[in-house]
Amino acid sequence: MSTAPPTTTTAPRTWTRPNSEFFISNDPSLLSVKAVNDAFGQDFLYWGKPFPEEAMHQMLHGSMSFGVYKHIQPQSEGEPFAPTADNTEQIGLARMVTDGITYGYLSDVYVLPEYQGHGLGRWLMNTISEVFSTENMPYLRRIMLLTGDKRMQNWYTRIFGMEVIAHERRPDIGQDLVFMCARPNKKNT
Repeated sequence: MSTAPPTTTTAPRTWTRPNSEFFISNDPSLLSVKAVNDAFGQDFLYWGKPFPEEAMHQMLHGSMSFGVYKHIQPQSEGEPFAPTADNTEQIGLARMVTDGITYGYLSDVYVLPEYQGHGLGRWLMNTISEVFSTENMPYLRRIMLLTGDKRMQNWYTRIFGMEVIAHERRPDIGQDLVFMCARPNKKNT
């Protein structure tokens, strides 16, 4: 029997919903540097600016990135869908910067405005909550994030048990940010 601790570095997964054109995956081969850079250039992502492609690629692949995707090619009835970068469009993202054992820093969470209102953000956070549960990561000490969106604070509290730990004034982005933290497995902290 191995004494090595369990890790989250397992094979990529894809989450689907019945009769839905959307899916979530942490498969790095599906990530679109162009789509994420395009989103980072939009006003609704007040914290982000586009990066050089190489830097964006490193950022996405150096984290556990969860993409939200839309099927852009119809599926043949009865055939399983095999997502590729060619038959999907990336419409959302959440990155978890993590060592895969003890911590996760949630960053760059978004769903494009034209796809909001379909429950995709909630589904994305529930997916991350599943992956970063104490059942899957028994040594998890902390999940952390920064947000400037006051309405999201209660949402993160409900999903992850987050608490506001500190405030940060950011006049450069026109937002005051809060640092939130959850200790899902308090006995290991």
